Amino acid sequence: MTEDQTADGPTFGSLLRRCRVAANLTQEELAERSGLSVHAIGMLERGVRRAPRSSTVDQLVDALALAPTEREALIVAARGRSRPPAPPFRISTDLLQPLTRLVGREREVGQAAAVIRRSDVRLLTLTGPPGSGKTRLALALAMELRHRYRDGVVVVALGAIGEPGLVTPAIRRTLGLRETSAEPALAATAADCRESELLLVLDNFEHVLAAGPELVELLAACPGLQALVTSRAPLRVRAEHTLMVPPLGLATPEQERVSDPEILSRVASLRMLVERAEAAVPGFHLTRGNASTLAAICRRLDGLPLALELAAPWLRLLTPDELLGHLERRLELLVAGPHDLPARQRTLRATVRWSYDLVPLPARVLLRRLSVFAGGASLDGLAAVCQAAGALPDGPVRHVAQLVDHSLVQRVEADSGESRVTMLESIREYGRELLVEAGEAEATAQAHLEYCVELAVRAGRELTGRDAAAWRGRLRGEHDNFRTALAWTMTSGRPEIGLRLAVALRYYWDFAGHRQEGLEWLERLLTCDSSTEPAARADALMAAAHLAGRLGSHDLSIARARDALDISRELSDPRRTAEALCILGMSIGERGDRGAAVPMIEEAVCMLRMVDAPFLLATALMNVGVHLSNGGLADRAISYYEEALAINRALGNAQGIAMCLANLGNRARARGDLAEAAVRLGEAVTIARSLDAPYPLAASTLVLGAVECLRDDPTAAGRHLRESASLFVRIGERRHAAHCLRWLAWVAWREDRKVAAARLYGAAAGLFPDIETWATEERLMHERTVAALRAGLGQEAYDAACAAGGLLSLSAAVAEALAHFPGDSHVAPGALLPMPFRRP
Repeated sequence: MTEDQTADGPTFGSLLRRCRVAANLTQEELAERSGLSVHAIGMLERGVRRAPRSSTVDQLVDALALAPTEREALIVAARGRSRPPAPPFRISTDLLQPLTRLVGREREVGQAAAVIRRSDVRLLTLTGPPGSGKTRLALALAMELRHRYRDGVVVVALGAIGEPGLVTPAIRRTLGLRETSAEPALAATAADCRESELLLVLDNFEHVLAAGPELVELLAACPGLQALVTSRAPLRVRAEHTLMVPPLGLATPEQERVSDPEILSRVASLRMLVERAEAAVPGFHLTRGNASTLAAICRRLDGLPLALELAAPWLRLLTPDELLGHLERRLELLVAGPHDLPARQRTLRATVRWSYDLVPLPARVLLRRLSVFAGGASLDGLAAVCQAAGALPDGPVRHVAQLVDHSLVQRVEADSGESRVTMLESIREYGRELLVEAGEAEATAQAHLEYCVELAVRAGRELTGRDAAAWRGRLRGEHDNFRTALAWTMTSGRPEIGLRLAVALRYYWDFAGHRQEGLEWLERLLTCDSSTEPAARADALMAAAHLAGRLGSHDLSIARARDALDISRELSDPRRTAEALCILGMSIGERGDRGAAVPMIEEAVCMLRMVDAPFLLATALMNVGVHLSNGGLADRAISYYEEALAINRALGNAQGIAMCLANLGNRARARGDLAEAAVRLGEAVTIARSLDAPYPLAASTLVLGAVECLRDDPTAAGRHLRESASLFVRIGERRHAAHCLRWLAWVAWREDRKVAAARLYGAAAGLFPDIETWATEERLMHERTVAALRAGLGQEAYDAACAAGGLLSLSAAVAEALAHFPGDSHVAPGALLPMPFRRP
């Protein structure tokens, strides 16, 4: 096979040249006809550009006046042959998928691929200086190798992670896994991934090196996992293999002197600079007149891809010779720095300093102040924070535009639709140094903290109102800033403000799946500060109790709630006393003592009726109803649910409305009124679906599925139950997921899938051995189903299938339940489940 031929046929370049010669055209004549440059035609025919844009192909096809067969052949060669669907390629939302072509890394990709394909290599670390393109190389390598892994590739960005202990939670979030219990994140992740076959790409590990041993433990527990890490320093663990990512290749002095575009176009660093310049400057291309200067620019920038990315846009303003002159002065200024600094700091510092010096003074001030933000800043955030150490002329937005133009920051659009600005981590680090040098670090960090507290407090109020969905999205975008602010309160001796921020984030941490992280922040801050004003400390204790209870750590929840209750009673504060009683009662009830729980929560209800706290009152009413229902007092529960529903409707608290409707629908189902149950649950589902609220939607579809089972409609039941199970596994609700699996076992039996039914019954029992049956009729349904399965399969086969199901993890059991139904309208296993699993 020649370089003009691929396994799928002739290359685009060879076919284009053949068509041009057949048309009796020179490159110059084809360029004139098509409107392209002669240089572009030559690059395409030589294969330097292997994937032309569709508009370019259309221009060439029209200029060549090809017959239909030839036209189709050229288009196919440009687009490549169709391939089977690729395995999943999941990537953190804060790490963008590269849109530009990887240049000059063929050798490094080949070397890394050869290492990672070895069966004895479980961990490969790409090391090298900042700006050398480790991330870009890792993404390209992952894309090339993704077909080797049944479960695909997962890319986790660690740049905004501040502590080693947050690495495993970040992996879980990117996998789509949620907290399942109070179990440590490492153990939970290992359990969920034990049967997985995937490549885990961890980007920017250098500031969390202490998490290296934990990563090794995860790999040891999951034989199908491999890790590809990018880091400025090795992890220094025994399982590690390392590969250095050097700068891009430079032209030799002889090549630079001769200035032959044909030769220099094959030099990796020059090729990258020219491609980026062509994208930034219309009509720019490599010529004999500029080739030598461009090669010198690459040499001055040490061939670092980041430096080349920053340099190319300046060719809109400067000629290559002018640009080289600027680089000469800046690099000479900085390369003489202390020799005990690593080379990465000397060379990248030169590149960043050069770009920094070329923007106006107010934009430079803004850049260093922006470095206080982690994970980006909204426009109102930077306006609030970046003038605390001194006003910026004309406000900060104008200067943001200058920084965007100079590629020092990037503008991105958040999920909420608002504009945000982000900067590369290397530039952010440099900005922080400048912030300290300018004496502005304290004032800017304090303003950043105040902004985060104000935003979180306001969001805490709005999360129970009509705009809750928008505020949830806003908080997601600011989470890394909240972490940075919380960390600063501890290092700067301000834990009392940190507690205020953590309390405001309580409900966000709950619904967003960050319960464990939120509880850890609260516990650390409570430990750091014992002199907090009593009311604020009571609020923090209640927040910790709430999150601990949601995680299933009921002993801790009870202890914290009792401490909060003691403080609140000493303060004679009825609202706080009632909230503490409600949390305490819920945790005591969840631990099994409903006889003690109900009076506590009813006392909280009585107290809340005398204060203006409608959201807390609705919550307490709901909680009383839940425990009364579980205790067999359904009639009393209904009146509490109805009152809570009325309060939530008045508040516009859609999530609360959905939960009240779900509970009322469940009560109607229990008393046999399936028509009313369907109406209540249908409204709950509609509301929850519009909110992106997984728990209310999962609870509603669970009961709706049970209603359809009682109506003997396995098709409708299966559709609702599969959606419910998918959602419960996302948020880690084991008990409710087990209910789903029991009903899905009944569905499988009705569809004559006896072994699957037995396995699902076993999985439900294994996940939650003490699972309760809601009503006598349902218990009898399951008993009849199990008896039919034993008769149909035989006792031995049934027991074996049931036992095998009992060994499945939560994720694996739900994945198996969904495996037969890939086409459900609301259930997309690849999207809803954390990851695919092999069926046992």
